[in-house]
Amino acid sequence: MAKQAGYIKLEGTMGDLTFYKNRDGKFIARRKGGVSKKRINTDPRFQRTRENLREFAVAASSAKFLKNAFREIELKSNGGRLHNRLYSAAMKVVKSDPVSARGERKFELGDMSIMRGFEFSDKATLANVLKVLPETAEDAASFSVTIPETVPTKYMVYSSGSKFYRFSLIRATVDFTQQTYSSEIATIEPLPIVNVPTPAVTLTLPKPGIEGENYFFALALEFFLDVNDTRYDLNDVSQNPAVILAIS
Repeated sequence: MAKQAGYIKLEGTMGDLTFYKNRDGKFIARRKGGVSKKRINTDPRFQRTRENLREFAVAASSAKFLKNAFREIELKSNGGRLHNRLYSAAMKVVKSDPVSARGERKFELGDMSIMRGFEFSDKATLANVLKVLPETAEDAASFSVTIPETVPTKYMVYSSGSKFYRFSLIRATVDFTQQTYSSEIATIEPLPIVNVPTPAVTLTLPKPGIEGENYFFALALEFFLDVNDTRYDLNDVSQNPAVILAIS
């Protein structure tokens, strides 16, 4: 693989060379070739490759379901690499399946606690933006998170244009076997960023407890502009963190 240089940037195929622009905006050139798909699917020497491909597909599908179920977060905390980062974490879960044969391992049989602490934004983590520790409580029927009383101007890191903030708790419900997903959100009205203590905030969501469903709970923090008493999303992924706190 080589980088293109010069004033003329090429995209497309020329002879046995392919020119394209990658996600980082760089122009790349590479030679076509490799092993044919038919040979990979049939040649015994590519058995390990086929096993890897099957598990890659499982991880990619699981990451897609989670991203779609957390659509509320994706819209505000996705720095452009969310799917790849979710896929990487999902692959670790797939590989942790302790019972299935290689090539047949499944996300739902793996250690899903690996996803705990996953940060949706690669630009901002909750710990870097919120300087108090949320408190969590969980039982068989519900999950709660409490943000203690705090002084926003002292214990939050935000851009100069931000005037309000809001916490939300999102539950992503995924049945990886049936390939279904849904979500539910508990949130508050935006609170002003002031230099005096604001009351503690507690958000709670139930666990429906339906067989086959897996529940992922994430806390999101977002900031707002204020123009003539109207709140507007800041739309800055470097300011809106979100993190998975619990899985059941």
